[in-house]
Amino acid sequence: MDTIRILLVDDHPVVREGLRRMLEIEDDFQIVGEAAGDKEVLSQVESFSPDVILMDIKMPGVDGIELTRMIKERHPDCHIIMLTLYDEYLPRAIEAGAAGYLLKDIRREELTRAIRAVREGRAPLNLSLGQDRLAELTPSARREQYHLSERESAILRLIADGITTENIARQLFLSEASIKRSVRLIFEKLGVHNRSEAVSEAYKRGLI
Repeated sequence: MDTIRILLVDDHPVVREGLRRMLEIEDDFQIVGEAAGDKEVLSQVESFSPDVILMDIKMPGVDGIELTRMIKERHPDCHIIMLTLYDEYLPRAIEAGAAGYLLKDIRREELTRAIRAVREGRAPLNLSLGQDRLAELTPSARREQYHLSERESAILRLIADGITTENIARQLFLSEASIKRSVRLIFEKLGVHNRSEAVSEAYKRGLI
């Protein structure tokens, strides 16, 4: 079982201590550090290369959303889960690059499941946030949520238009092999098996 390296970011020591106690009992979790503010966070990300960061939003100085943006620019492979008391920042957090958005009243088993989910490339959201919050996401935020690159998004739109692999390659000035690889990745990210399912899911999720 691969160890998941976790950094805890919250300006309240009691919250960090509670999270540490909650997560350290998991055999595949390792808490590599704790941080209360922007300078500590950036320094510890550089030093410890965490796989997952649990990030508070409301903190002194640079807030968690801007920190998320800064970290993702420098360390795009780092997965960040917003763990907050507030549900109104979901669209901004996803736009900034957060892989998940959870409320602090989440149960331990849900939190541990969410951490493992982001490591696998999935994007956990509190069900209690409701569909009204999810509907606020812009198309670009939704693409970020599902980790679709700009190229993959362009290919997905062309697939929806019924364009063949050969013609997609011609339009994007790429090889057919490259397009086929991208299509396989799109299928994996959307959890589908063919073009028609991909288009259906894309429309359902507001990706195109």
